[in-house]
Amino acid sequence: MILARSDLIKCIESGEIVIEPFDEDIVRENGVDLRIGDEAAVLINNPDPLDPEDLEQVDLRQYYKVVKIDNELILQPYMKILVTTLEYIKVPTYIAGLVELRSTFARLGLSIPPTIIDAGFEGQITLEVHGGAFPVVLRKGLKFAHVVFMKLTTNTEPYRGRYFRQRGVTLPR
Repeated sequence: MILARSDLIKCIESGEIVIEPFDEDIVRENGVDLRIGDEAAVLINNPDPLDPEDLEQVDLRQYYKVVKIDNELILQPYMKILVTTLEYIKVPTYIAGLVELRSTFARLGLSIPPTIIDAGFEGQITLEVHGGAFPVVLRKGLKFAHVVFMKLTTNTEPYRGRYFRQRGVTLPR
């Protein structure tokens, strides 16, 4: 079951879902808009293979350049970045979320891979963003993505993976 605006407001007011900072303007008909935070990581073209099973042995600065977003970041054509959300989110073990790009940005040619907020997750969300055919300005605080929250049919084990309680843009772990 997807949570409607009134359900989301109740869940947030009761503390079942935590969103900080919270502004009621980000709650929509059937989800919550997420805003761009203050940090991004630009993916750097590097011909050296990166083994996902051996990340501890690699200096990730060869593959990513982490930058602060004081005001804006210009996403160049076909550029790929990781960007953090402004919001820190905490969900119980019976609610999960599906994050998608807001349609305005999709219509500008941007895309993000499907992003899941697992039941029991807590932290800021790191999104991968792919640039389109022309430069697009991304501003800190801009409503950029949208998360639809869904109730699970039963409680599950809480998420306690590598990205639990992440803050800021988080590189692969």
